[in-house]
Amino acid sequence: MIWYKERDMNSLKNKGGAYRFCSFLLLSLVTVSICFSASSFVFADSKVNAENSDDETRINEIKFEDHKWGEKFLNFIKTGPMILSRSDVFDVAPPPENSSQITKDELISLREWVLSKRNDDSIMRIHFENEAQNPQTFFAKEGLLNIGSYNTVALLSMIDVDHRYFILERKKHFSRPRPSQLDADLETVIPNPAHAAYPSGHASQTYMIALVLSEFDPENEAKYKQLAIDVAHRREIAGVHYPSDSVAGRTLAVDVLARLRAIPVFEKKFQEAKATHLKPSFVVMTNEEADALMTIKK
Repeated sequence: MIWYKERDMNSLKNKGGAYRFCSFLLLSLVTVSICFSASSFVFADSKVNAENSDDETRINEIKFEDHKWGEKFLNFIKTGPMILSRSDVFDVAPPPENSSQITKDELISLREWVLSKRNDDSIMRIHFENEAQNPQTFFAKEGLLNIGSYNTVALLSMIDVDHRYFILERKKHFSRPRPSQLDADLETVIPNPAHAAYPSGHASQTYMIALVLSEFDPENEAKYKQLAIDVAHRREIAGVHYPSDSVAGRTLAVDVLARLRAIPVFEKKFQEAKATHLKPSFVVMTNEEADALMTIKK
């Protein structure tokens, strides 16, 4: 304002000039406000802002707290794998730091998807995929898994025991906070699961199923993998995962399956299931039908 007065005091005496000045000032304030809201986040657990470099260390110390872990998930880790060994190590890259530009960009995307991708259909699917019996149910619902393929279903269940352990073990190791721990304004469609964010279990488990089904039925590989990608993305739309969680989950699935198939006894079971695998029907079920079917077969 001082700068403006020194430049041209007379213009303020002119009503038109005053109006134009006020309009310009208001527009400038709105623009600054929009830019600020799009690039800064309230870090819920630390009460600090990522843009302040002095707070970077504290931001990166934010983790998914031990006391928030669900007992059943800790028991899965305690029980351990069935085929592989606890000593098996998978090279899962660490998640991006909380203060990194990658994480900031991911949080911006999650905010945008609240408005652009949350609709009745996506929200219904998010709830179903959060509450279903197991990830095989997602494929059965879309007509992509024939439950009559008993050996396939049994194989997938056997794989999931080991796979689930390594997912949860890596989650515990990295303890990446859920997105809403870093952005207090991010509303989630479902409650945050009782375990850490990275890698994504839904992304990893569905991609594991897609990998197996693609091996048994390569003609429909694209359909299997697309469903897995869609399920993972809906967890991002729900606000409980970052996109990098999903990428890490898919990578882990590839590595775990490769390690399992290197074991002769497992590979024998794998080939037996492949030989008796039945093609999918592609008949889409209701949520209730899919859940009921998987409950019967369980």
